[in-house]
Amino acid sequence: MSEVILKVRNVSKCYNLYNSGSISGDLSKWISSRRIEKSNYEFWALQEISFDLRKGDRLAVTGDNGAGKSTLLKILSKITRPTSGSIIGKGRITSMLEVGTGFHPELSGIENIYLNGAMLGMSKRDIKLKVDEIVDFAQIINQINNPVKLYSSGMYMRLAFATAAHLQSETIIMDEVLAVGDQKFKEKCITKLNDLSSEFGKTIILVSHEREHLRAICNKEIRLCKGLMI
Repeated sequence: MSEVILKVRNVSKCYNLYNSGSISGDLSKWISSRRIEKSNYEFWALQEISFDLRKGDRLAVTGDNGAGKSTLLKILSKITRPTSGSIIGKGRITSMLEVGTGFHPELSGIENIYLNGAMLGMSKRDIKLKVDEIVDFAQIINQINNPVKLYSSGMYMRLAFATAAHLQSETIIMDEVLAVGDQKFKEKCITKLNDLSSEFGKTIILVSHEREHLRAICNKEIRLCKGLMI
């Protein structure tokens, strides 16, 4: 049995939110010079989430909008800290939480590849060895030297996916990355993710509302509902 590469134990995330009532009510009070009453309340986006992932696992995180999926991915990606609980992981993590995440709009496609590789701790030499493979997979060779702010959403997605999939990391986290692009490229992405898992032992964590994509890739699933793992 392969080694455990990610241990999530009792992870919870609480946000302190501000509430002053309705906008129209606040406006009426302001116009009449009456005091606007403010109150703070806690919102638990995640509560007591625990699971293990082994090397090569492909996990689907599912649930309705607001269930806590994106919050969980941000915590696993170390973008957001949990309020309580612990996460023990091995190796590098590459995250693609929305189209173009991690790209600087003023830099060219090729420059963003090097930037993302450097952020993972890769050497310039190691990144250079991957560049041709990334550009070929993304199919944007004619635009690779242009600033990514000029890219269409489809071009953004192709380059972002190709970069995340080809750079050196043990875990890849992706949030709705297959929502953009044509069907042929989506199928290419599915094949690539399965190859990364089966051939190179990479662990995949994927959020998608497309059940057929999850069935084609994932061997495990956790379902969230109002911050709870059900």
